[in-house]
Amino acid sequence: MASTGTLSRPVTPAAGRTRLTRLRAPVRRRWWADGVGVFVWATTLVVVALWVSNGAVQDLTGGFGSAMTSLGRLLGLVSSNMLLLQVLAMARIPWAERALGQDKITRWHRLLGFTSVNLMLAHIVAITVGYASLAKTGFLAELWSLVTTAPGMLLATAGTALFVLIAVTSVRAARRRLKYESWHLLHLYAYLGAGLALPHQLWTGADFISSPIATAYWWGLYAFALAAVLVFRVAVPLRLSITQRLTVHHVVTEAPGVVSIYVTGPRLAKMAVAAGQFFVWRFRTGAGWTRGHPLSLSAAPTSGSLRITLSVRGDDGDRLATMKPGTKVMVEGPYGRLTPDMQSRRGLVVIGSGLGVTPLVALLQDAVASGKTTGRPATFVRRASSTDSQPLQTDIDRLVASGGIRLLDLIGPRSRVGTSWLPQHLGHVPGPKALKLLVPDLMDCDVYLCGTGPWMDAVTADLKIAGVPDDALHIERFDW
Repeated sequence: MASTGTLSRPVTPAAGRTRLTRLRAPVRRRWWADGVGVFVWATTLVVVALWVSNGAVQDLTGGFGSAMTSLGRLLGLVSSNMLLLQVLAMARIPWAERALGQDKITRWHRLLGFTSVNLMLAHIVAITVGYASLAKTGFLAELWSLVTTAPGMLLATAGTALFVLIAVTSVRAARRRLKYESWHLLHLYAYLGAGLALPHQLWTGADFISSPIATAYWWGLYAFALAAVLVFRVAVPLRLSITQRLTVHHVVTEAPGVVSIYVTGPRLAKMAVAAGQFFVWRFRTGAGWTRGHPLSLSAAPTSGSLRITLSVRGDDGDRLATMKPGTKVMVEGPYGRLTPDMQSRRGLVVIGSGLGVTPLVALLQDAVASGKTTGRPATFVRRASSTDSQPLQTDIDRLVASGGIRLLDLIGPRSRVGTSWLPQHLGHVPGPKALKLLVPDLMDCDVYLCGTGPWMDAVTADLKIAGVPDDALHIERFDW
């Protein structure tokens, strides 16, 4: 395989003329995570307080109809609050993203999404039952009356239908049948759903308009969510792309079906990005260039270039593999918390499978270049189904030759009995025992993992059983 660069600095023509420097990492404050948690709980408490202040507790004792109506109001308020928190969770607000990491934020987003939709449906049922009881009418007749006569309810019904569609397509079985681009486009309708629900809430929602404080709170939260999306999902990425002026330098075949793309720019040295992070990339060539591709850096970032590695078998793979030098690049990011500054212990272990090894190689390059592995090599556990050419093998060979890492390959078809993340011939070994055999000093190490969801879940579970604490476990899934 052709050489792809030196130990931690990919070779580009610029490397022969100027000294390459490591890029500075984005700022991360440890208290940011606590701040995010306080904000989430504070908004929920405010919503409940507004409900109580509007006589809701008394309504609970005013008979079945009043009680169901009051309960329905509470469910609707909490659902609306969660929907807005869900929008904020994926607005990629820098301090929240760097405090929690995309992996945790994505889990929050999923939990908030399903919970808010379920609460929304429960709100509809409870409100309709309550009104039907008070009006002495049937459930379906009351539901039809609400939809067709209450101000803003037709729009709210359309918004609810969009949210249900998004929830259904987010179920894992449905997601596997959709292309990433199709799934992502459907999720953009969440913004439209929130907008369609707003008139109903502000025109007929007693808890939205019961007091100046309630009105200010809900308008403020909606405005904050809208501003966050416009600023951090639109304005900031556009500014980054315009100021950096990134272009494709060249594309290299790494292994059968796998290519690396080298990206350069005149202001790259001023970019704040760390090894292990990812960007959402848009390459301005051919039809479909507007599609975003979330791809991790596969080499430690330097002032000379950024490198990503991907499968040509994936969406748009052929188009990206045949890009010409000079192709313009737009980016969002950097995102992710699979970064060197998360390491708090002296030992370093990285575990990856397939193309999940790409950000781990960048992390190892950074660790070796910064001297973190001097006297204590990092352990690289690599899972592969066969001994065929592996992505970034040249880089890995150089890391091994430097003495900075020891490579432990787990080769073979997946075990269908016993420990599923091990190869078939080792499946009889319990996972926690296998980890301690592979890494005897596991308890004194930070562990970084990257791979597909089910494989990652299995390894994570065994790491926790083996005694690895949460603050020593750093995870990034590259499936969607």
